[in-house]
Amino acid sequence: MLYHVDDRNLSAAAIPNGSNFFKPILDSERLCISKSSAGVQIADGTGQIANVIIADIVADNGVIHVVDKVLLPGTRPDCH
Repeated sequence: MLYHVDDRNLSAAAIPNGSNFFKPILDSERLCISKSSAGVQIADGTGQIANVIIADIVADNGVIHVVDKVLLPGTRPDCH
């Protein structure tokens, strides 16, 4: 579960355009989050891509973004 959690209140607007590494709470891993006019995608450690299908759900404990697949750790994804 820690692979799905970031300790910041990160809205979709705060994600920079292009591809960038983000560190989830699981310190040993990285996610590559890409933002473009087409939306936000997340590459996990398996190299698979998840699409953010609902962004910026404000909850008591932070901001939730719904993705269309389970994110799995593995090797550091390509981020370009």
